[in-house]
Amino acid sequence: MQNSPAYKRRVERTKNKHSRAVYQNGTIVIRLAKGLSIMEEQNHIESLYRTMIGKLLEEERTKILIDPFRFLLDGSEKTTITLATGKRYTFTLKPGNKLKSERTPRGWRITIAPGVRRGSLHRFLWKIIAEEEKERIKHLVTSINEESLGVGISDVRLNFATTQWGSCSPRGIIMINAALLFVPPSLLKYVIVHELAHRRRCDHSPSFWRWVELGMPRYKKAKNLLKGYRLPNL
Repeated sequence: MQNSPAYKRRVERTKNKHSRAVYQNGTIVIRLAKGLSIMEEQNHIESLYRTMIGKLLEEERTKILIDPFRFLLDGSEKTTITLATGKRYTFTLKPGNKLKSERTPRGWRITIAPGVRRGSLHRFLWKIIAEEEKERIKHLVTSINEESLGVGISDVRLNFATTQWGSCSPRGIIMINAALLFVPPSLLKYVIVHELAHRRRCDHSPSFWRWVELGMPRYKKAKNLLKGYRLPNL
């Protein structure tokens, strides 16, 4: 079976009992279980690859893509993005000697050096909007925490990620995906409460979900709505 031109493929051999496939940064990663024969490995690779492609195609058909910078990445010189709060920022591109940004009254002027790759520009744009909104999100996380679970946190970060909506480190660092700036506020709150609850339980046990429910009694609706969105690749 040939690789789909839309989806790259990489195979990793692991010590796990079961083979699985994950999608990371535009690549389908096949993680093979230990102890497989050459024939079994080939069967696992082809089966998991086909299954993942089917899943990705279904997501493309049914889920809302959060991709505010797509016009700039596709060649436009100017675009205006609108956050879920209604705040609007205008980005304008111009040629130059290095990749850099300049604040304007309504947004940013981005200088693009020759040879800058699409992925590098994409990361740069997300970094700009995350830096602009990080203090608001920090305040929001702190407020929700004080009103609900009251857990100890050491820092709040706003970053773009392609595979997760948020995370909570053992040191109490809460990471919120900048893509959540573009979804309804209830979905952002759900992810914040979800990560705060991990300060009580690091798993997804029934006890963990009780903590989530304590912080957001109607979290299930937001959780299901969030499943209707997908993240762009870099």
